[in-house]
Amino acid sequence: MKNRLMQPPRATGHGLRVTANQSGAMFGLDARIALAIFGILGVVAGVSLLNVFTETSTTGLITELNNMKKAYMEFHIATGEQTLNFMDLINNDSEYPGWSGPYIDGMVNDKSRQYGVYSLTEGRQDVPGVPPVECTGGICATWLKLTKVKDSLAKEVDKALDSDEGANTGVVRIEFTPGPTDDLYYLIGAKPSSTKTDDQ
Repeated sequence: MKNRLMQPPRATGHGLRVTANQSGAMFGLDARIALAIFGILGVVAGVSLLNVFTETSTTGLITELNNMKKAYMEFHIATGEQTLNFMDLINNDSEYPGWSGPYIDGMVNDKSRQYGVYSLTEGRQDVPGVPPVECTGGICATWLKLTKVKDSLAKEVDKALDSDEGANTGVVRIEFTPGPTDDLYYLIGAKPSSTKTDDQ
């Protein structure tokens, strides 16, 4: 009797099996939590990268448009002309005296590196309209036109430069065309008035 009472209890292994099961359950739960966290982080990172890409594209196009405007102004200062021939900025296609270009680096024709084709046109600056309204009075201006700009990018550029003025007003105007791209108009500047006073 005493010997039997003094013997230590036998290890059945049940306690060990319960501990192992609990550890496995905790490991599985930890793994699921970790996967969920990584999934959320992946979505957040994807959205962040998309926003960065959009901002980069918008800034890049705005910079390109500003460089075109600067090129036109340099051409005008050198020649005194208000050309509507885009190639005059590259190779003096109209053979204007005083030309000292090319005024646009890296371009040999009117094709954009990433979008469609550049051209110059004139239209009213002081009234809404896309394309800009024909110059029959008011403030006539020179506009830069760029084709095949992605819809979303054109809207972002318009928003950045014109706030909430709308697609047919302001310095950027969007001509919506069928398909995923649009034509964009960017204001270069007002043309000198041809109106003369009685003293002239």
